[in-house]
Amino acid sequence: MGQKILITGGAGFIGSEFVRQCVKKGYAVVVMDKLSYAGDLIRLKEVKGKYKFYKADICNRKKTEEIFKKEKPDIAVNFAAESITEDTYIPIQSVPKIGTRMVTFMELWQQQSKNNKPQKSEKGEIIFLRSKQTKALSFLNGGQWMPIKAISRHWYKGKVVKLIQKWGIIKTTPNHSIYSSNLALATPLENPELLVVRKINEHKKKYKEVNKKLLKFLAAYITEGNTTFNKANGSYITEINQNDKEWIEDVGEAGKQLFGTNYRIIKGIGSFHIQLANKKLFNYLRKNCGHYSDKKFFPNWIFDLNPELREYFWEKLLEGDGTKDGRYTTASYKLANQLSLLLSLLRKEYRVFEHNRKNKDYKRSWEFKTKLDGQHYGLNQKKKVELNYEGWVYDLEIEKTHNFVCGIGNVVCHNTHVDRSINNALPFIKTNIEGTLSLLDVSKRYNIKRFIHISTDEVYGEIKKGKFSEKSPLLPNSPYAASKASADLIVKAYIHTYNFPAIIVRPCNNYGPWQYPEKLIPLTIFKALRDEKIPVYGDGKNVREWLYVHDCCRAVFLALREGKIGEIYNIGSGQERKNIEVVRRILRILGKHRSLIEFVKDRAGHDYRYSLDSSKIKRLGWKLEADIDKYLENTVNWYKKHTEWLDSKFGRLKLYWKDMLIVFLITPRFLQD
Repeated sequence: MGQKILITGGAGFIGSEFVRQCVKKGYAVVVMDKLSYAGDLIRLKEVKGKYKFYKADICNRKKTEEIFKKEKPDIAVNFAAESITEDTYIPIQSVPKIGTRMVTFMELWQQQSKNNKPQKSEKGEIIFLRSKQTKALSFLNGGQWMPIKAISRHWYKGKVVKLIQKWGIIKTTPNHSIYSSNLALATPLENPELLVVRKINEHKKKYKEVNKKLLKFLAAYITEGNTTFNKANGSYITEINQNDKEWIEDVGEAGKQLFGTNYRIIKGIGSFHIQLANKKLFNYLRKNCGHYSDKKFFPNWIFDLNPELREYFWEKLLEGDGTKDGRYTTASYKLANQLSLLLSLLRKEYRVFEHNRKNKDYKRSWEFKTKLDGQHYGLNQKKKVELNYEGWVYDLEIEKTHNFVCGIGNVVCHNTHVDRSINNALPFIKTNIEGTLSLLDVSKRYNIKRFIHISTDEVYGEIKKGKFSEKSPLLPNSPYAASKASADLIVKAYIHTYNFPAIIVRPCNNYGPWQYPEKLIPLTIFKALRDEKIPVYGDGKNVREWLYVHDCCRAVFLALREGKIGEIYNIGSGQERKNIEVVRRILRILGKHRSLIEFVKDRAGHDYRYSLDSSKIKRLGWKLEADIDKYLENTVNWYKKHTEWLDSKFGRLKLYWKDMLIVFLITPRFLQD
């Protein structure tokens, strides 16, 4: 054919089969593989000398670009398989002592690193929290506090995307997954309608009580007050302005009773001012509420007041702002974030708008609107802005859920961090997300003619009945699947934004020769041949769709030749089997007894069933050739003839299984079980 094809992950299980088929079809083949523990060039021995090999990690953009520049491939097939800026605010709840607060990711890191020693990760640093007392807000049950298991960060230099919508405002790296309002995963580049939290569930909470006069005074100061030190006479002045004299007098009386200081009222042009000269009051306000309009905030204990007092405080803020229609405007970034949490604790529906004035004499401001009957200028806007950024970027791992809330408006973000119990899975997170982005950037620069991105059926989540189509939402349930879904979304964003010539394929579970022995079929064969116990998760009734590796690569080729740019193609076999059925079938082939089966504790987040609607790829002309009953026996016989390779791989695998389950570092991980 004459075309040059570059294959990443070409020394892996699926990638190597694809390389062999490419060579047979006459392509000039270039293989990139970092040869992690699952990569092995022996898989390519039958085509040795018929491809060019580079040991390289696609996350290494410089090396990737050097290879593209030298080889100038026509086609790229990606078998190889981040984060929030440090100034973004996140709601945190620490029980039982500290309470609820709004902090930046940088502040959260600094606080937690005092009691939890940061550890080095492949990309940066990570903190594993020892207790469950520190919680973040998640979308679980619509808005629930959940324990933070880990905080990770790495240094980032490049573009970040800021989304500005009526529901919320968030700033993140281009590859960090966020949720759209229909619960589907998306990237910031797609600028989806943001999913936000508006109603927070509070269970068995012990509320704080406080004098209403203090709330009134603080709300007045935060909205219309300032503090100044008079050098001439050494006085510490607190001043609050309003055009309502009765309101000003009421605030002055509250201050007098609370702080034991007199006040005076000064009439200005169209407004009244109260002044209180008291050093104790001056210091209290600066410490607990800030000063200058763009640095104001309220004390964190406001969040833990009983609902009636929180509502009272909000009403007094509105009074100070002088609006009658539920609108409140602030120039303080921190206060805007605090208001987002306060209004959600009050279970109010609201919209927020960011004003960026053309006149630079005016500060940026955020306007909140809680009465949504009718429209107001700017509240229908939806903007996406790309900004240069250099600094730390952060991610969280949240217990029992894969999301957390941050930013103005409580935007729901997907966490890609991996559970510590999966033996440092950060490398495959890096490969799936950062590696894909690097490969896309370089491919775009060198005008690749066609880019095939290999995904997995796991991105859809589980399905009890029916089948997933290419239009089904992405609802991944494992960290691995979440990273693959993130990669898919990045590819889709490139297609949409740059008209990039990419096609996404999502195969089901593959099986066949050369598969790494952590997977169900080769692991069962290895154990059975040695009369060792065969671990089966749970009751073994999880259902998977099984596809022979040769059939999978034929489908990928068809998508490459006949597929439409920008489309997604499921590749399923229609041959569904329960895991226990597959294990028992292998035992029958080997003449082994069922007593070798040992049921073990089910894996966390173990999806019950995957099933794909493959009618779209079939319309291109693809047909299944391999029947699982016949080809499973062929596979067993292949491993019986290659026990030396199987032994060597399993010996290395044991090093990874010392204390916990290993994760497949080369992607896509077609075979979870």
